[in-house]
Amino acid sequence: MNIVIVGYGPGGANAAVMARHFASDSKVTILTQETAQAHRKPGSSLALEFPGTADLDIGDWTHAALKERGIEVRAGTRVVSGDLSSKTLDIRDSKGKTSTITYEKLILATGGTPAIPNLPGTSLQGVYTIQDMADASRLGQVLSSVESVAIVGAGFSGLEAAERLHNLSKTVHMIVRSRFMRRLLEEPMSEELASRIPHGIQIHKGQSPTSVNGEGQVSGLSLGETEIPVEAVILMTGIKPNVDLARDLGIEIGTLGGVKVNERMETSVEDVYAVGDCVELQDPQTKAPALIPIGSAAARAGRQAGVAAAGSSRVYENIGLRFQYDNIFGTDIICVGLSSTTARSFGIETDVTYLEDSTEFAKVALVTDMDGILIGGQVLASRMGARVAYQIFERIKAGATLEAQPLLKPRHQRLKEQLESTLGPIQ
Repeated sequence: MNIVIVGYGPGGANAAVMARHFASDSKVTILTQETAQAHRKPGSSLALEFPGTADLDIGDWTHAALKERGIEVRAGTRVVSGDLSSKTLDIRDSKGKTSTITYEKLILATGGTPAIPNLPGTSLQGVYTIQDMADASRLGQVLSSVESVAIVGAGFSGLEAAERLHNLSKTVHMIVRSRFMRRLLEEPMSEELASRIPHGIQIHKGQSPTSVNGEGQVSGLSLGETEIPVEAVILMTGIKPNVDLARDLGIEIGTLGGVKVNERMETSVEDVYAVGDCVELQDPQTKAPALIPIGSAAARAGRQAGVAAAGSSRVYENIGLRFQYDNIFGTDIICVGLSSTTARSFGIETDVTYLEDSTEFAKVALVTDMDGILIGGQVLASRMGARVAYQIFERIKAGATLEAQPLLKPRHQRLKEQLESTLGPIQ
């Protein structure tokens, strides 16, 4: 079996590993334009503070580790064109040399590209996007001589960048159109998160940029009639599926702009699969198509595609179940499943229950549908947030109600109850 994978993110790397595992005699090749080792995308902004860091490398997916598994990584290689009828791809290496590679099974993991807002001035020097660690590393070197930066966007990536630049003692402006992590957090959770952001970061809430200003080089960012003087602007306004190769190959694109796939990650063309940010996954709770640009979902999709490409009929569940985690400004921020906002976009009515654990400086939001089934949750905690989030994750997968499977009480509360049952009331 000759399996070729285009892309070296979590979807592509995991697809390669699983394909070799399930078809140990197969030839597996990864084609990637990147030259850096596989790394964790959440946390890529670490390279803003420490350009060239290797702390984010994923040991099991480095070039050397994959080679030991019998997987070849052709770094610095771009797919120029292809012919699905003859199962060939035309490729160009980093030196400009072109050649042709054949395959029996093809897995596209081409990722996403930054979504650039339609603003005057985004082509000025000093306007940046961060897609991966290489972008962050290059930007970290550039920003060494920059004192003031505006970050447009209030999601995980924007907050990560703000934290790193704040650590570097930059003047940081965050442009927040409505509220922090609007689609992922309930409004009270957004407000709680905002309260945990250092006062030194200047937050411009409820405002959208109208233009990036400057003569060749960025000198400011306009918010309506107000101009913020900055030397750089970082656009963290999301990504869109990179489907250029898929479209050129004649593969069907879905209604949301991603490659259309089924539960086995099969595309409209036989023997061609697609995974990661370039695809439309099926939301496991609504069965509707959804764009889910999350590394954990990409890795699960890669597992499915690798297994299918190797010839197995196995189908994994919950590939598109959202699970996002980061620790930013000393706070665990974890989002699982649907928020009330994303549920509403699927036509689902919800109730939200809020919990608080003052000992762990934690707040929890639990999202249930009108039948009481848990469909999502969010955790903000100074520590141990993952413990609560995992309980939420397991109950969502099981389709459980909170009445049938309530969350465990906080550990300190359970310990106190045990002591009181033995020693009597503790004041």
